[in-house]
Amino acid sequence: MKIKCPSCQAVLNIPPAAAGKLVKCPCGTQLRAPGAPAGAGGPTSAAAKSQPGVAAAAPMAVDTGLFDELTEGGLQPIGQAGMPAAGGGASGNTSKLLQEHAATAGGGSGGNFRIGPLASPWIRLGAALIDGFIINLLMLPVVLLGTLVVMGMLVDIEGLQASMAAAETDQEKGDIEGQIVGGTFLGYGLISILAAISPVTIYAIMVTKSGQKLGKKLSKIRIVRADNKQLPGFVKGVVVRSWLGQVVYSIPFVGLVGVLLIFGARRQTLCDMMAGTIVVES
Repeated sequence: MKIKCPSCQAVLNIPPAAAGKLVKCPCGTQLRAPGAPAGAGGPTSAAAKSQPGVAAAAPMAVDTGLFDELTEGGLQPIGQAGMPAAGGGASGNTSKLLQEHAATAGGGSGGNFRIGPLASPWIRLGAALIDGFIINLLMLPVVLLGTLVVMGMLVDIEGLQASMAAAETDQEKGDIEGQIVGGTFLGYGLISILAAISPVTIYAIMVTKSGQKLGKKLSKIRIVRADNKQLPGFVKGVVVRSWLGQVVYSIPFVGLVGVLLIFGARRQTLCDMMAGTIVVES
């Protein structure tokens, strides 16, 4: 049988032996399973029959709304800890089942979040656009300030222009132009690094703690590990998926192909495949 937890909305698989008993959802909520089927004799009914004058407990009313999400293929009983499943042992299936429900009801790092179906590729692309806009917004003040300060320190424009005017040979002019170009590239390189520190740090913390950047948070989607639906953590979620992924995406044509993989059956980009992650509704 299956029963849906009213707190976390997780659908729990319970064996017939648990009918009418209190069961505990992985999120911590205790709820009573629907009563035993008609004609089934449980311990309570047997005890009531053996004691004269003790009225048998009335069958529990089953809330049919608890079974709205069920299909015929999902009605096979699966064992829980200490309860044998119909037709076999419960150890392997029970462990896997409880892990899945724990990931659904209560997520990694002690957080509470919902694990929904795979996120739509279009929603993910929209979230990426939001992140790009926010990153540029955070970097803009640093770029403007850095252009005025850093470039002024590294490139003496007025002095180089005066030297250019005083140069008598093409060799001297070429050397001065090289200094201007080199100083400009160095200055903008430093400015880019300084401007990226803030958004990179903020996003690394957010992905590590919640599996969401700002765009994903607004779009109500989340990065989780594909194997256990838990948060990806710093190494998989940030180092491999984001930083190393950006390096791989800088290779010509690889970035485009890596993004288009999002439209595949598993909806994993190349970065997701590298890190072993998926993106789900949350």
